[in-house]
Amino acid sequence: MNDQGGTSHLPSDPPWASADEDLMAGLRKMLPVLSARETRVAHYLIANFPINGLGTVAEVAEASGVSTATVLRLVKRLGYAGYPQFQAELKSQLEIRLQSPLVRLERPEQADTDFLDSYFSDLAQAMQQMRSGLDRTIFDAIVELLADPKRDIHVLGGRCSGHVARYFVDLLISLRHKVYAVDADIHRHPAQLLGITRNSVVIVFDVRRYQEDLNNFACMAAERRAKIVLLTDPWLSPVSRVANHVLTFPIISPSIFDLMTGGMAVADALLGAVARASGEAGRERMERLEELRTEQRRILTDTV
Repeated sequence: MNDQGGTSHLPSDPPWASADEDLMAGLRKMLPVLSARETRVAHYLIANFPINGLGTVAEVAEASGVSTATVLRLVKRLGYAGYPQFQAELKSQLEIRLQSPLVRLERPEQADTDFLDSYFSDLAQAMQQMRSGLDRTIFDAIVELLADPKRDIHVLGGRCSGHVARYFVDLLISLRHKVYAVDADIHRHPAQLLGITRNSVVIVFDVRRYQEDLNNFACMAAERRAKIVLLTDPWLSPVSRVANHVLTFPIISPSIFDLMTGGMAVADALLGAVARASGEAGRERMERLEELRTEQRRILTDTV
């Protein structure tokens, strides 16, 4: 459940998920068969994964409102010999989430590796896996929201994902009205939240080394009953806790920097689908836009 009382549409474990994501995926997949008490522990761990699992067994049990025996029983059901092994896995996943380009730069390279070949090979594989693994139901639900002319759209991104968010805004404006880019300056967020209502849709682009300001904006928008759409990596931004719909994309590549090509591909796919769903209204808006551009060029030419 999300903070608005509705079902949060989270993606199933995508095919590009690595072994590093098995624990989070395992928790989600086991939810339907867990006991009520085990479910409380699982929800607590998922809510702020992997941080919530780094305390002692007693601390996790107290925070979940269950006994330590329940926590240990869930850990064993997940396939771990004991709590120390479980925590070692959590710490490993925390390291993955926080790793920086500098950390990756310091890793030894294989001498016989062709970087360019590896890069495009990994990219091609990631795109193919996205084609087969992207949740169509979630994708279609997001397109329906974006194509609804009664809704206003607010888009924001982080330090690395912000350029994808800006690209998305620039093209979505050509298809429909009431599209707004949320300012990167957090001091302007309260004023921008004033216009957000239950008819609003907030699109958040956020990848690992997630930004607290994005999460704060999304939480405040969710409190105003806006629909929250999150585009993120397989480890899931904390925004997922209040999101109505979540789409994930791969970000790992042979480069030391996280790959945003997947995010751009999802953005392009959404734009193309919205253009199709907008029909005649979208086409007429694009025609008016082209007329304005022609008029602008004429004015600029006349003033030269």
